[in-house]
Amino acid sequence: GPHRGLMSCAARSSRTLGSRRIAPASRLAFKPRARKPTPPRRDMAKTSATSTAPNDAPASSPAAGGDGWTQRILTLNPKRRGIFIWTDALRKNVPEIASCKAGVLNLFLRSTTAALSVNENADPDVRTDLENALDRVVPGTDVLDATSRSAFVGVSLDVPVQGGKLALGTWQGLYLCEWGDGAEPCQVVATLVDASDDVRCTRNVTIRAPRRGCHLVQDEVDDAFKPTRNRLKPGAKPGLANLLIRHTSASLTMNENADPTVRGDLEAALNRIVPEEWHHTLFEHVEEGPDDMTAHVKSTLLGCSLTVPVDATGRMNTGTWQGVYLCEHRNVGGMGVGHAREVATTLIDGAGVANTAGQTTVTLTAPGRGCHDVTAEIAAAAKAIGVGSNVRTGWLNVFMQHTSASLAVCDSTSSGPGNRLERALNETVPESWNDEFFVHTYEGPDDMPGHVKASIVGCSVTVPVVAGELGLGKAQGLFLCEHRDAGGYGCNLNRKVVLTLQGVDK
Repeated sequence: GPHRGLMSCAARSSRTLGSRRIAPASRLAFKPRARKPTPPRRDMAKTSATSTAPNDAPASSPAAGGDGWTQRILTLNPKRRGIFIWTDALRKNVPEIASCKAGVLNLFLRSTTAALSVNENADPDVRTDLENALDRVVPGTDVLDATSRSAFVGVSLDVPVQGGKLALGTWQGLYLCEWGDGAEPCQVVATLVDASDDVRCTRNVTIRAPRRGCHLVQDEVDDAFKPTRNRLKPGAKPGLANLLIRHTSASLTMNENADPTVRGDLEAALNRIVPEEWHHTLFEHVEEGPDDMTAHVKSTLLGCSLTVPVDATGRMNTGTWQGVYLCEHRNVGGMGVGHAREVATTLIDGAGVANTAGQTTVTLTAPGRGCHDVTAEIAAAAKAIGVGSNVRTGWLNVFMQHTSASLAVCDSTSSGPGNRLERALNETVPESWNDEFFVHTYEGPDDMPGHVKASIVGCSVTVPVVAGELGLGKAQGLFLCEHRDAGGYGCNLNRKVVLTLQGVDK
């Protein structure tokens, strides 16, 4: 049954929009509490809200796959608007996690009004505050506003598995964020690759941020993967690398690796998008200072998990100007660790159990600035490298090799959701900031806003392959979000995207 803390995020009223009901967020009365203690990791399921599922316990389909791959389709029943934590429900309904010593789990939500995130598993006020904050970032109660929030946060999440457990940090839990009325059940496709025969493919490293802000850490990331790269055998295939930051007040993103002013401007933009004044006017989770709850919101907006294609030597197959950023959102860092942030790194050898069927780079040409449905183009390219023929159970990672364009999953039933997403991005990151405070301005007023939008929407999406088809929901499509009027530096509106297909013909 539902946990009372979970229901704190549910709306107590709703308003009708045509035939659809979208409920506004509610706020809790403030209740002072002591600073949270550090519990033993083994007791987290008892001391946090992670034992609570969204309303009814999810139903799980029989497992598909084989040869190291498992896929189950879970049905969640939120039944109302809100943010719900469902970590334990996932563990119970994907029992194969418990026997996986090393691997990666993809969770893909088949919904256009909901999203998946990772954030604090202890204080339920965090979930209420996050819901209220995201309603401010993308305001409105229309269904199209919900689809934009879904695209901002994302529906695909890659989580490493270590020693039979999700490799989440002590305070991390899985969130289902529902902005519709929750009346219809939603499906999550859970796809697990079990690389237990190579437990050294995953390891945790500590990366230290020098201070609050957005920091280029590509060298540190390359060093973290070096031991795994050095063990690759001749005949290795291209694959995927995953990074997951095990904290709820920091994030990972991919952006420009050249001009350091981009990093300063991204930090300044995040502080405008999620201002610390909300600590006094909006938030209830306030015990740890004005930079804490804002950090949780920023972490959900940028994300804690980043999946990147790698070539046959294990090196990242990124664009010329791309680099990994560690975004430290707090003045003194996380509780008990300061600015030393732990990152779980996983490199699955494409020649092993992951079985890379193909990796290819395709060029997508946007008709102009905006958010464009490119599902047909990506599906055709995916079929050419083995979807349906060589892979019936697995996943396709789609990776954008540019820093002023991004990839989203959005409602594809009409032009309305894509147009609303473009408008939401322009309202969240206005070009007026180019004159007000941005320093990286020499490429025009749409450039630095393009970098910020690219980090919010993201450069990487993993889509499950289910029964030989891309496992998108019925109303979902893959969108190329072009954030510049004339496209990127040296490529115009022609954007390169890397597709990596892994899985089995079962």
